[in-house]
Amino acid sequence: MDIDSFVGVPLLISAGLGVLLILTFIIAKIRNSAKPSFVLYLSAGILISGALYTYYEPHIIYLVFVTVLIEAILFLYSVIIAFGNPQKREEKKAAKKMAEMKGTIDANSVSREVFQAEKDRFNKIIEVNKDLIAKAASFFTSDNSMEQFLDYCNMLIAERVQADGCIILMADDFDNLLAVKSFKGTFPPPYKLPDDLPHKPLRVETNLRFAQFPLQENIFGEIASAGEAVLITDSVKDPRVYQNGPEEFLKCGSYIFVPIKQQEGVAGIIALSRDPDKAKFTEKDLETAVILTDATATAMKPLYSFLNFAEHKKLTQGGDIATKIQKELLPAKLPVISGLGIGCFTSTAENVCGDFYDVVVSRKDRISFIVGDVAGKGMNSLTIMLMIRSILRLIVNTPQSAATILAWANRGICNETMKIDHFASVALINYNSLTKQAQIATCGNNTVLLYSAADKSVKQISMMTEPMGVEKDSQYSDIDLQLSSGDILVACTDGVIESLDENGVQYSSKKLEKVISSHAHENAKTISNRVKDDLKKYIGSNQQFDDTSMLVIKVD
Repeated sequence: MDIDSFVGVPLLISAGLGVLLILTFIIAKIRNSAKPSFVLYLSAGILISGALYTYYEPHIIYLVFVTVLIEAILFLYSVIIAFGNPQKREEKKAAKKMAEMKGTIDANSVSREVFQAEKDRFNKIIEVNKDLIAKAASFFTSDNSMEQFLDYCNMLIAERVQADGCIILMADDFDNLLAVKSFKGTFPPPYKLPDDLPHKPLRVETNLRFAQFPLQENIFGEIASAGEAVLITDSVKDPRVYQNGPEEFLKCGSYIFVPIKQQEGVAGIIALSRDPDKAKFTEKDLETAVILTDATATAMKPLYSFLNFAEHKKLTQGGDIATKIQKELLPAKLPVISGLGIGCFTSTAENVCGDFYDVVVSRKDRISFIVGDVAGKGMNSLTIMLMIRSILRLIVNTPQSAATILAWANRGICNETMKIDHFASVALINYNSLTKQAQIATCGNNTVLLYSAADKSVKQISMMTEPMGVEKDSQYSDIDLQLSSGDILVACTDGVIESLDENGVQYSSKKLEKVISSHAHENAKTISNRVKDDLKKYIGSNQQFDDTSMLVIKVD
């Protein structure tokens, strides 16, 4: 056998050694023990390719050509090494290494700057939180602690953000409404003002101070529902902002809206405004407002806890006295009126004293039915209740209309300079027993329903207006009705409609209307008892937070 027949074996061994050679180069590079030149990788690759190609195409000329090519490459590489300038090579290596080190240093510097910026930001947040919590503690023993704290936060945030106006709105868990609790500076309303509201600074400001906003279909509610801070630099181009102009004081500039977030959800919203002729709010202003708002939310929690404890203790002490006086103010016995049936009930929630009803018989053509709901609790609300009851008992004897009587009473309450809240919702029904005519006027949100015996339907006839005690120039409207036999008028406080079952669902006016319709054939006293029983069944064991009162008037 010819020895050339075994040439394939050394070719395969040569290819295998070439592969091992490349692997050792790679290992040396990974371990950083040496840095094999690209020339060595190329030579080993050519050797492997040539050996394998010659194995499959047995012509020795291929292997010779590969050998010559490898030697030529290695020769050129050795010439460069032998005659090159080693100093320049070292300088080039050193420059490359310095560039790598500089890149690492720059990256570390950037990282340190970012870290320091975050550290400064968190230190600022901690400092602001400490200051506000300490400030909140200073209000613990003050009158109107929460109002004073919110006013302080209002002033602080407006000053830090350099805003021209700031308002703080807090959420009402029961009504799903936002109500303004603090107002500072000039704040052009970003919502549509009522069509009948005069565009005068005082009237517009009063409207905003006492406004309530649902959680949809207005900018405050939508931002609170979304739970994210919003920066509006150009309000003219933002469809969420309504332009009420053209008066200068109504022109909108830039706005910042920041929800007040707590563990239970959004507790309210802080809104800031800047006049249109000044520089617009920036992202930095927004960041500052968010930090301060978050600190406000944190400090508010312990203040709420303390106030709840203090209020419970105070109400426990004075609640029994107020409730006793409240019950003594209610008519001990309803008057007997020819051609008219009267039913009523009242239920006082624990430590609450705000509702009252009254029946004043002036003469045959003027019998006045009054249902009132005073804001607040305990002795404060009792004081205002006594004032309103006394004023109304005095002036219902005049020939004035129901709306005029409420306007007079409102002016009298507004002229008081008491520091306690003196707001109330009142429904007044003047009835003429000779003609069966009724004249109705309401202020605030007390509900008045009419059951018509003719078509057996129930409808609400009261209108939502400003409560008594808000603005001394408030005007109210008369609703004149010609009643017939079997017609029923029902007046109740909002505690009836808003009573909650164990799932937190309100009783609602629809349920009330259904009970009235179902028992319209019975007398007034029975109807009121049916409503009371249905309400008690609906509430179950759930605790209530408002008084419930109702008057039922049925024409015989």
